[in-house]
Amino acid sequence: MGHTLGSFWGLLWTLMLLRLPLQGVHGFFPNFWSRTMAFAWGSVTHQDMTEEAILSVTLWLFTEMPHPKGKRIREEDFKDRTLLADDIFAAFFGPEVSAKRFRGAIAQVANANAAMDFLNTTRDDPVLHFDSELIHSANAWLLQARKEVLQAVRSEQYGIGREKLGQLLHTLQDFYSHSNWVELGHRHIHPHLLKPGREIKSIAEADTQTCSSCPYWTCEGNLVESLATKGLLTTGYYGTKPEKPKGKCSHGGKFDDSRYRDPHGGINKDSSSLFFSPHHYLHSEAAALAQEASTHFLEMLWRDIGNKQFMRLLDISPATGLSFVVDTTGSMGEEINAAKSQARKIIGSRRGTLQEPDFYLLVPFNDPDFGPMLKTSDPEKFWELLDTIHPLGGKDEPEMCLSALELALQNSPPYSEIFVFTDASAKDAHLKNSVEALIQEQKCKVTFLITEDPSRTRVKRETLAPDRFNLYVDLAHSSGGQIIFTNNENIRRVAEIIGESSISSVTLFNHQKGAIFSLENSRKRTRRQAAKREVHLFWIDSLVDKVVMTIQGAIGAFTIQDPTGSAQSSTSDRGPLAEVQSIGGIHRVFLSSPVRPGEWRLVLHSTGNYSVHIQGQSTLDFLHYFAVPVDGRHPGLLKMDSSPIEGVPVYLVVTATGLSQPGSSSVQLEAVNLAGKTGSLGEMSLQRDTNKTDLFVAELPPSLLANGSFTVILRGVDSEGRKVERAAPQVATIAGSLLELSRDTPVFPGKPVSVVWKLTNPGSLKRYGLKASSVPQLPVNISSSRLQLGLNETATGQITLQVPSAAVPGSVITITLQASSLRPAGDPTFAHIHLLVMPPPLVRDRSLPFCNASWVSGSCGPSQPQCHTGRWTATLRIWDEAGVHSVQEEGGAMVPHQADGPAESVSYTSDCCLRGATLVVTNRLGEKYRCRVEAPPEAPGKVVRSTLPDIPSRGAAAAAVIATWWQVLVAFLVTCSAL
Repeated sequence: MGHTLGSFWGLLWTLMLLRLPLQGVHGFFPNFWSRTMAFAWGSVTHQDMTEEAILSVTLWLFTEMPHPKGKRIREEDFKDRTLLADDIFAAFFGPEVSAKRFRGAIAQVANANAAMDFLNTTRDDPVLHFDSELIHSANAWLLQARKEVLQAVRSEQYGIGREKLGQLLHTLQDFYSHSNWVELGHRHIHPHLLKPGREIKSIAEADTQTCSSCPYWTCEGNLVESLATKGLLTTGYYGTKPEKPKGKCSHGGKFDDSRYRDPHGGINKDSSSLFFSPHHYLHSEAAALAQEASTHFLEMLWRDIGNKQFMRLLDISPATGLSFVVDTTGSMGEEINAAKSQARKIIGSRRGTLQEPDFYLLVPFNDPDFGPMLKTSDPEKFWELLDTIHPLGGKDEPEMCLSALELALQNSPPYSEIFVFTDASAKDAHLKNSVEALIQEQKCKVTFLITEDPSRTRVKRETLAPDRFNLYVDLAHSSGGQIIFTNNENIRRVAEIIGESSISSVTLFNHQKGAIFSLENSRKRTRRQAAKREVHLFWIDSLVDKVVMTIQGAIGAFTIQDPTGSAQSSTSDRGPLAEVQSIGGIHRVFLSSPVRPGEWRLVLHSTGNYSVHIQGQSTLDFLHYFAVPVDGRHPGLLKMDSSPIEGVPVYLVVTATGLSQPGSSSVQLEAVNLAGKTGSLGEMSLQRDTNKTDLFVAELPPSLLANGSFTVILRGVDSEGRKVERAAPQVATIAGSLLELSRDTPVFPGKPVSVVWKLTNPGSLKRYGLKASSVPQLPVNISSSRLQLGLNETATGQITLQVPSAAVPGSVITITLQASSLRPAGDPTFAHIHLLVMPPPLVRDRSLPFCNASWVSGSCGPSQPQCHTGRWTATLRIWDEAGVHSVQEEGGAMVPHQADGPAESVSYTSDCCLRGATLVVTNRLGEKYRCRVEAPPEAPGKVVRSTLPDIPSRGAAAAAVIATWWQVLVAFLVTCSAL
């Protein structure tokens, strides 16, 4: 019976593999879902190694840091235990502190790592995966990536630093899977890999055979013995870009076409599956070394940048930041003073505590200006900046509120809460969709504090549209924040809501009836209209405390009732259930602790529009993102930066936080519900990852993704079978198109920048309009501004701009691309990319030639009418510290290049009608130089060869490439000049 069942699953596996489409992706399996898609549950993924390395180094960090409560964290306390972020965090900061931001940072690094196997600009680049023997170039890329991580940290651009860190770890991990380092018998990490000033030597050259044929799925002994004898490194070739040379190893596996070219087989150790990895029997050894290398690099990074910077890079903090967007027009004196007062209170009360903000951000605005964005981690510096803000003229409205908010969102870390102070509507309402896209991408809450006071110095209110604040109402609702209308008299008391902001906040209930546009009008309606009784039910589970209700609008009175039936009226300031504060038409209800779990009831007597917002504190929460499945050589789930796309199969990935903490460990999470505007759109069961207790996946039926927008609600039960629910703060909006931006080379002052865009239409025929912009504002060009796409069609192009020469290294250029559906008309789709300006690379000695002749064949002789019958071939050997990105005939086609030991070689062939050509070499820093080749005036069939020895340093490079005069004359002339 067992044999029959095993045969069945083997057949099923093979059939599934055969139906998977070809994809050019690389490396260990990307993430946890890869094991399920490939039926390779024993494989270690990039996500596993990355998360384990971060947790290991974080634990070491905590063992060396002074404990906030005087305790001592010991590494042996976690011995023989699976490292969990929540456990490590709780051991140091306490069980009442949420690890949500830390978990989010780990996910950002791991997702950036996995995306290297999926994105168009990275998945097919052999350098980024240590393929095609491009070992020197891959190591150079790693060293450049390290510089970018360090620059991001120095500039406090931690989000960019996490993205680049994930990419770096992917390439580093691939070395141990794609090279023969393990097969050479090494059981320790490479001592010179990713080490500044060190060089990887003993690399097999272009004419060195590395593999023999292997006709089986499992390939043992297919590496030639001379590699081990000489200690030579090699890596496998994948696909046809570049073509695998004769005698070289393939990557191998079901989806590698190069395995059909002699020698057959392959050497990759990406998985434990023989269908994907010919050297699957060494997967565990390769994964262990890749894990060790990742941990080692992170430890060295920690030692280099110090505790504080390392913790900020990975959001190892229980606190959140403090972000203000402040209207500075003449009527805003009291609001500005309220913001200053709250900032001073928070700085004073939280300094030296676990809740001390780890960053402070301020964006002022008026009309017609907004900014600059002021961001610091120094509380005293922030106070000095805030103290310089004063109301300056301008008594009219509207103002540039959304421009300032957009700038704040672009510079705030994920899961931040941003507070907006204003008394004016938005002049730049056209930015609403862009702001909403950023809110969803960054998972930020936005809370508006709006002052409405007829005595203020703005223009007469009766001349203004009564619905002018509806835009703010919508943004607050879609972000999970609040909108609070107050007046000059009460703004200081209302602003105390800022002090309640916490990463542990969870939204329990949110209801908005209509739009609130004036407290004064709400009071008038309360007096004129008969009150209507309305009942709202909300659930508080056993893991929630510190519950606060905010009720505002046309409310006459209200009553709260707990699960036992005990009730308290709003007329009672202090009662058995809560403390009630009334602040000029705003009611703040603080439930008494401990809060009784169960179903609560709120009974309102309303005469018009109103809102109810209920939040509490709990370490049990969740992070989520939407992902699309990618089949092929390394299957997995690709995280989407955008909202779910209509017509595209989408999975919801959920990471629960706090599950291992006291009281939460007995919680069983069961399903997710998608709550639309008019009710539930459906409920899906959760699938738990076999290796992780807090990672879940749910497949979203396509029928649910045609309903506009929804809120994700996580559902489960506690130990007593009582309901436990958590709602995502942000509302997810369905998009009609998929838009992506990517770039694969660094950005330098004074240099041009090119960003690749990709637009996919999964639905019916659409006509699009494309618009690109940048912050700071720079002239931006886009390759196409109008295009038409049919069902499942894709278009690609470029966005170009010139980085100013005065751009400061460490500054950031944010490019936004908007794709609007013109016909049929629809909401636009947005994509953003943040470019970190790097210090200019060291000026190279241009007297050094970077290329020389290594092989020349053929002959042209005197000029003849039948010149096309004669042919000549020249092979250049190019050495560049940064690695070669591309070689192109000037004004013509690309020329293939391939590895040749520590250098790279290019073969150029032409007929005798063209007796010379200029090849433009672009390195991986974007630098260009020319190499001139000319036909040899030799007798037919004459072959001349010169060799370029290994080049250990730039000084040695000069000596190695100096050819004798007779070689230059007999072979051909090579000259190099900077473009």
